[in-house]
Amino acid sequence: MWSGVRSAGTYTLLATTAMLMADLAASPAWAGAVTDTLYFTTFASGENIWKSTATYAGDGNAGNGTFTVTAPTGIAQTPGADGIVENPNNSQLLVGGQNTGSIYQVNPTNGSYTTLNAGMNTFEITVGPNGNHVWGGGSEGGAATITEVPLNPTGGAPNVISVSGANSEVTHITFAPGQAAGTAFYTDGTNSGLGNFGTINLATGVTTALLTNVPYAHGMVYDPFTGDLILAGGDTLAQISTTGAVLSTLALSPGQELDQGAVTGNGQLYWADNTGNLVFIDYANTGLIGSSQDFVSNNFFITSLDDIAPLVGSGGTNVPEPATLGLLGFGVAALGALRRRARPRAR
Repeated sequence: MWSGVRSAGTYTLLATTAMLMADLAASPAWAGAVTDTLYFTTFASGENIWKSTATYAGDGNAGNGTFTVTAPTGIAQTPGADGIVENPNNSQLLVGGQNTGSIYQVNPTNGSYTTLNAGMNTFEITVGPNGNHVWGGGSEGGAATITEVPLNPTGGAPNVISVSGANSEVTHITFAPGQAAGTAFYTDGTNSGLGNFGTINLATGVTTALLTNVPYAHGMVYDPFTGDLILAGGDTLAQISTTGAVLSTLALSPGQELDQGAVTGNGQLYWADNTGNLVFIDYANTGLIGSSQDFVSNNFFITSLDDIAPLVGSGGTNVPEPATLGLLGFGVAALGALRRRARPRAR
């Protein structure tokens, strides 16, 4: 039982931890080279689940730095391939099966796969915040439904929900911190990106639009670095607050078809373009994806590029280093909940 008197050693521990965590909070979001393993799909014939290693070295300023990506390594060919995430329960890849009515669970080491019943034609997919379900949208196949497929354990009967309200179809579902339980953000857009963005009640399927007829309502991801949502479609990327305010946009080359991308959580993003380009942006200095000061690479990568698996968050393929996890756990145990909004770095 605590007597109400702490020893000098206890105060020293708390003070040291506080200084350490404060130093981490004030430090740059990222320094030095960025290297990520990217898992992605293509929608044409051949091996349609792949991986590559992307490397960026630069200071975040426009025109300064280099971005390279290794030649793609084929992992597997499934009957259909679109959205791609990681199953957090077993580190297998999950792939939307397009017009097959299935989601495929793929072993990234040997390419073997099993088939999960999605209950509908499923394209873009997202792992729920508790890691126990994967959600799929079907607007690209004309389905007026969304699906919830169990992941813990993986498989089982899907829960197919009819969509209504502002939109009767959903392209992509994304979860963000602070949302009411049972709700998520959605997009409903064509391949060109034109469509709506809003919130959806996952129990009833009722949608509420926050933005309508915008040119980037296709792919979407929550960005923990800025605390905003990144949307993309057609040739445009947009940074949107969780209240629906448009904070920044970036128009790329006309004719591009931006699909689904990933963020690093440190102020960089990768985005897949169906015409074959891979887009990379370092916005850590500015905190705005459309700033003219950002480093941007937008070059051809592979034919029929479709979706990139998330790197951070539920369904992400990046795992923090053990030392980092231990440090964070130590700080939380000593100080309780220390929270801050991520901010642009100072180099």
